[in-house]
Amino acid sequence: MERLTRLAIVTGIVAASAYAGADSPISITVRPSVANYHGNAQLKVLVARDEKNRELVWEVDGPGYYRSSSFELDGASAPRSYTFIIRNLPAGELEVRATVKRNDRSQATDRRGLTVVGGPEFQ
Repeated sequence: MERLTRLAIVTGIVAASAYAGADSPISITVRPSVANYHGNAQLKVLVARDEKNRELVWEVDGPGYYRSSSFELDGASAPRSYTFIIRNLPAGELEVRATVKRNDRSQATDRRGLTVVGGPEFQ
């Protein structure tokens, strides 16, 4: 029962976050918010167009697991939307972060949770 409650909470948070970010400097959406062990997840990052934007960094972080990548941004002429696929996910609770770094040394970050179910502990 606890697992279902946690799943409902995570799903509600992610669904609500889909509407956030219209005026935010950066927003990230993770689909699905609950994935299967060794499955995939899609990260969609929206970055507000700003002349100061210079780098986009995304990270997936959890116990014993970490993936990240970074991309140069060309200020206001950079694309607004970026999509990434994370493959072969391990079981557990993961945090997904996206950060836009600016040439004035400021930055903005958005975070989402990703739950991966199944795996060796469920056999």
